[in-house]
Amino acid sequence: MNSEDRISNTPETPPARKNPRLFIGVIVLLTVLIVPIVSIKKYAEILQTQPPRIKNSQSQADCGVVLTGAAGRIREGISLLSHGQIRKLVISGVHQHSTLAEMFPEILFYPEIKLENVILERRSSTTAGNAQSSLPIVEALGCQSILLITSDYHMYRALKTFVQVFPGAMRIIPYTMSSDRLYLRQNLFFDTRYWGTVFEEWCKYLFYEVFVFAG
Repeated sequence: MNSEDRISNTPETPPARKNPRLFIGVIVLLTVLIVPIVSIKKYAEILQTQPPRIKNSQSQADCGVVLTGAAGRIREGISLLSHGQIRKLVISGVHQHSTLAEMFPEILFYPEIKLENVILERRSSTTAGNAQSSLPIVEALGCQSILLITSDYHMYRALKTFVQVFPGAMRIIPYTMSSDRLYLRQNLFFDTRYWGTVFEEWCKYLFYEVFVFAG
């Protein structure tokens, strides 16, 4: 048997077959990674376009509702009450045993404020709870309009929640407070504070979309 016969009798190696499962797996993986990234980036743009803080002279309402959770919010609400821009202030989300003096010791420097005009709402611990527990209070106070006071990164979800819970006849005016948590520091390759804030709010918003807004 010559070499040509040996070559001709050698079985041919079948061509490599593509694995469709691998291809599908890659597509699914890319989808799982890309879709949330695009959604988070879009949510960051939404947070950045929140209504700017209204000038004090333009802020007028029957009542103010300040949501606890970040420094400066209570101070802003007290300031609005002090200047007569609201007649009642509801501080929503107060710890069960906290007092106004503990939360805001500077209240001593506002002698013009009557303490009965500051109502501490102690039942809620979430944004949805803030809205649900504040509603009967502002209704009892006879408020037809409210200033909703919270931070810029929180306002989008908070405003949508209050609009969902409060009656349509009650006017809700967003009073957005600027914070450094939505300040993207350009000298950093990846600003963990900024994107951490956006990611946290994005996750909470998805939860609210399913369990609060859809209801």
